[in-house]
Amino acid sequence: MAILKRNHWKEDSEFLIRLAELLEKGFPLETAINYLSITAKHNKKRYLRITDYLNQGIAFSEALEKCDFPNFCIAPIYFSTEHGYFSETIRDVGLLTEQKFTQQKALVKTIQYPAILLTTVLLVFILLRLFLMPKFELLFSQLSQSESNTNQLSSFLFDRLPIILLSMLLFFGLLTVFLHHKFQKYPLRKQYALISRIPFARYFFQIHYSQLFARECGYLLQSGLSIQKIFQLFHSSNTAGFFQEISHDLSQQLALGKSFSESLATLPYLEKEFIQVVKHGERNGTLANELIFYYQQCQTRLMERITQILSWIQPCVFLFIGVFIISIYLSILLPMFSMVDKI
Repeated sequence: MAILKRNHWKEDSEFLIRLAELLEKGFPLETAINYLSITAKHNKKRYLRITDYLNQGIAFSEALEKCDFPNFCIAPIYFSTEHGYFSETIRDVGLLTEQKFTQQKALVKTIQYPAILLTTVLLVFILLRLFLMPKFELLFSQLSQSESNTNQLSSFLFDRLPIILLSMLLFFGLLTVFLHHKFQKYPLRKQYALISRIPFARYFFQIHYSQLFARECGYLLQSGLSIQKIFQLFHSSNTAGFFQEISHDLSQQLALGKSFSESLATLPYLEKEFIQVVKHGERNGTLANELIFYYQQCQTRLMERITQILSWIQPCVFLFIGVFIISIYLSILLPMFSMVDKI
């Protein structure tokens, strides 16, 4: 997942937010970037490369892409040159980058302590297997020629269970890599269709693309562009694959005489609530404002759901570790009790 990769999200969010503030105060774009690069100790050369690209006539969105800014920042800034809300868009993507950094930090904090605890437990497990279990096995071999149930349980926990767990982990890891590699080879249309059938992933998939489409379409409508002009812009080669796909599908539906909302209803990767918002906006003539408001609502809902999921991760990891610790205790205590009975 992108959220787990090493990145510059914290520095980039601060850069974009401050850049928007300077632009709103009347600073030219290149002057604002040069000013911000002075205080950017670790990313100074990277930010100065943006002005170099701008001097070469490259668009700001493309310059950000070349300087390894997050992909989710590129499309909104590209479209902002068409609808005119340039500084507002830069601020929005800066805040979005800041939110993603916060989510990443929360995820790392959630799994950090359980990971340390699990590593400690595994270390204890290995030490017990190397030093304690051979003594138990020797003692049981002296007391009885046949293995007891408790001795078989200990043997299973220390010998077979780790192999089973590692085999399962390796299997699921390889399966994930294989499916991801195969999934990337599918056309975008088939990728959207497959993801939209997965119950858990469908929610995040639909809300992500619904709010992405709502934001860009809302701002472009607010700037005075017609639906047909917006789809022509989406279909250009400089836009992300999602916008090209959605413009292609919707253009075909509109050519059949369907309304904007009816065309959107044919797409499986948009929320039903989004379709209702579009219908309401069409009836009341406030479509642009309602799309932008819907985008803001989606941001809030997405943050709440991610926070809820993160709150469940740590208890589940602790439950797994607890079961693992109990199995270690049982593997030690049960042979001891069985040995007492034999003496």
